Amino acid sequence: MGLERLKAKFPNGVLREKHPFYMADALQDIPGCLDACLSDEALGVIQNGLDGFSPHRIFTVGCGTSYNACQAAAYACQTLLGVPAVVRDAYDFELDTPPGVDSGALVISISQSGQSLTTCLSQEKARQQGAITVSVTGKPNSRLATGADLSVSDPYLLEIPLGKTRSYLSSALQAMLEGVMTAAPAKRSEFVQNAKAMVGWMRANMSSWEKSGQAIAAEWASITDHYMLAGFGVQKANADEIGLKLIEVLGESATGFGLEEFTHGVNGSFRKDMGIILFQTDDRALERAVRVANGVVLSQASLVVITDRLEAGWPQNARVIGLPKLENPQQLGLFTAAVAAQHLMYYLAIAKGLNPDVNSQNIHPELGDIYQYFFPPGSH
Repeated sequence: MGLERLKAKFPNGVLREKHPFYMADALQDIPGCLDACLSDEALGVIQNGLDGFSPHRIFTVGCGTSYNACQAAAYACQTLLGVPAVVRDAYDFELDTPPGVDSGALVISISQSGQSLTTCLSQEKARQQGAITVSVTGKPNSRLATGADLSVSDPYLLEIPLGKTRSYLSSALQAMLEGVMTAAPAKRSEFVQNAKAMVGWMRANMSSWEKSGQAIAAEWASITDHYMLAGFGVQKANADEIGLKLIEVLGESATGFGLEEFTHGVNGSFRKDMGIILFQTDDRALERAVRVANGVVLSQASLVVITDRLEAGWPQNARVIGLPKLENPQQLGLFTAAVAAQHLMYYLAIAKGLNPDVNSQNIHPELGDIYQYFFPPGSH
């Protein structure tokens, strides 16, 4: 669209051109936004809307960043509730609706704008088939919100400007809560209590993650220009989401993998210009993750490990970013690990001379016409 037209999209026409960029504001807003998601009022809305409903299966539906939040929510719901939970890209759900979308199903749809066409159509199809539909959006009057049986809005509403830094995590938490609040009172109370404690730990570590992000970004800026990210369980969502943001903002290639998927052939492309980020917050996969890390450092690639087990025997020449050891790390580890990685991505963009608020294609005229084909008017 060109930089000048992009500037017009920002509040008061102001595009920030030095730190702190808008993304820095979004990072600082995350703990407060998550606290608001966990307020008695917000939880009461979900509980009242789903009172008495016990799903036999759960589907989470979205696209892009929303899809990555859906990945995390589906994994959390399945592991916490013990019912099958499946994530589907909205386009796939709409055209190839999976079996089991019926009156026993809970379908959770996420779209920050609330207007993503395929997500809206998927939700409408789920309602036609008798499922209970719940949505998470940043716009309470959007098509997705008004078309759901129960709608939950981001307490901080739409994120400004373009990046989905804060709202990736608030959407994931709200979608998790929409599943968890169908559980027995003791289980949902325990999850909420642990989630609130997680936000407290997040606040306590923000400064440390900022410093780590700055230091690693200074090292990587002139070395790395493509990336691989890997994690097990809920951390697969972070691998995909941070990879997507590296692509969008840096204009450099990145790929997210599950931990085991990462071991099957990708080492053939390890070079000195590659940055690898490994997420680890699940003790069941800790030994495997340490072995993978020790394998990576035999190459010339640069490795960052984001982990809640600093003492696990990570290789000496890996950069390690520490996380607090949480209750419910299999689910709640998503949030602390994501914020640590988002700080790294933010400062890596700055170190490379880029504005982290601006998607790369917005400043390249040769890419300017792509969006009109990918997202025709009214479809996104």
